[in-house]
Amino acid sequence: MKKRYNYKLVIRYIGTRYHGWQRQPNHITVQQVLEDKLRELFKEKITLIASGRTDAGVHALGQVANFKTLSYRKPEEIKKYLNATLPRDIGILSAQEVPLSFNARFSAKGKTYFYRIYTKPDPFLYGFGWYLSKKFSIKKIEEALDLIKRQKNLKSLSKKGEYLREEVDIRELFLKYDGNIIEIHITASHFLRHMVRKIVAHAVRVGTGSLTINQLKDILDAGDPSRGIYIAPPEGLFLKEVYY
Repeated sequence: MKKRYNYKLVIRYIGTRYHGWQRQPNHITVQQVLEDKLRELFKEKITLIASGRTDAGVHALGQVANFKTLSYRKPEEIKKYLNATLPRDIGILSAQEVPLSFNARFSAKGKTYFYRIYTKPDPFLYGFGWYLSKKFSIKKIEEALDLIKRQKNLKSLSKKGEYLREEVDIRELFLKYDGNIIEIHITASHFLRHMVRKIVAHAVRVGTGSLTINQLKDILDAGDPSRGIYIAPPEGLFLKEVYY
């Protein structure tokens, strides 16, 4: 049997032009663009396995993906080729050979995302944050985040669908505010679809006074995705890091 090789890529991309990570018919995606370039290099069909999907418009500073191949290439050659041929809104931070047992999705131990909100008009943040024009209380946003952090079942703040692991271990959930930009950081064992964007949207609703903390508690306790109706726009979301 011919030897197989497994390569791990750490990727950053601006998600604005792409219909998310996952390959889809009739839409351009990050996975599709990368796989096409890898097929050119390896002269065989390549299938990337990512740490998780990112939605249309979401950005990544440290997405991780792996692929297996029958052809050997030096990791530095892979990185150099991809960075020379990929569109400028996708870049490879590193490439390395890893054991065949490594799987970018199932080997992951946790991830960190952050969400950026800007509170003063700024065209240079357009496409890289959510502009919040309403008056808000940072203290109330923090109160909402603290309530969410203590919740294990976050189905109400996710997209309706299959939940292989419903209970989420949130390790960190905090915000930073410099008088203009609010960054909400979250590290967890895993993430349900739309979870971060719904956490942000509901916390901001509490911060602007359109949702009370008791109403948020009722939504969380329901464990029903149809109850968590607010979702923040995708352009403020960044996948920061994946842990193994």
